[in-house]
Amino acid sequence: MELPVEEYKEKLTAFWENIIRKSDEGEMAEMGRERIAVFVVSLILAICLWFMVNLSMDYNLNIDLPIEAVSMPEGQALAEELPRSATVSLSGEGWKLISVYNNPPAVEINVNESEVNLYEQVQQQLNLLSNISVQKVQPIVLTLDLEPRVSKKVPVQPVIDVSFDNQFGFKETPSVEPDSITISGAESVMGEINSWPTDTLRVENMSNNFTQQVSLKNSRLISLSHSEVQLYGEIVQFTEGESKVDLDTRNFPSGRSISYSPSTITVKYRVPIDEYANVQDNELFEAYLTYQQILEDSTGYIRPNVEQVSDNEYVRIRSFQPEEVAYFMVLDD
Repeated sequence: MELPVEEYKEKLTAFWENIIRKSDEGEMAEMGRERIAVFVVSLILAICLWFMVNLSMDYNLNIDLPIEAVSMPEGQALAEELPRSATVSLSGEGWKLISVYNNPPAVEINVNESEVNLYEQVQQQLNLLSNISVQKVQPIVLTLDLEPRVSKKVPVQPVIDVSFDNQFGFKETPSVEPDSITISGAESVMGEINSWPTDTLRVENMSNNFTQQVSLKNSRLISLSHSEVQLYGEIVQFTEGESKVDLDTRNFPSGRSISYSPSTITVKYRVPIDEYANVQDNELFEAYLTYQQILEDSTGYIRPNVEQVSDNEYVRIRSFQPEEVAYFMVLDD
């Protein structure tokens, strides 16, 4: 007989929803308080008696038990993840099965061989529970892919999803402490890893400096020397500025020249307010076209290249106008 745990839940939920509906419709309002009290007590006693009788019978129950790897051989690591759970068919007294259903025990896999009989592992661990027998386990056998364990040091990559108050932003990329960690795992898995990410930090409407502990991304195949890092971000208020830049030509052959319409580009940029005065008299940007762009164009309009030449790392290009310019080839006499 299958243990109808979900069915019991659905019936009880439907019953209470029906009582609430009737109360809203005014039917329960007509009953006296004493009748309601008697009804509720009788209902509770009936439910308890029903559970005592029915859950003393034998049932079958399918349940997913989490799988955990233990006793890893020294110098070895898994190259492929184990299944997260095993589907186990159990039979036994209803009370015992309810206990397992509410608190499923983990199946601990002793990683010493390339193949593990999962049925035997589950049976050994559940033998401690009296009056419960294991009927079936899926999968029955696990094949373990073990490789030599290697270690290396990689930088921490912060993953940040933030929004700022108007005109605010990070002055520079947030710093991480520690900025690198040691990771270890199977050789084939480690080869492609060049950095390690944090969990995503989500913050809204930021306008002040922040310091935040953030967990590192968890992995079932990779061991980490740290479980979390500290992020620090300096947040400042920005202002906008404009700079007019003459359009230049690069890599043109001798004997030819070119003119543009317009011949200047207006670049809009952002800079922290406290840096604004420092950049006003400096050359910030260059704008140019190349001979290769001219050769590949058939429209008469080309998008110029705009580069930052200022050594002030806090200047950031926002946009430039116009986005395309017309050009005219001039042949020298």
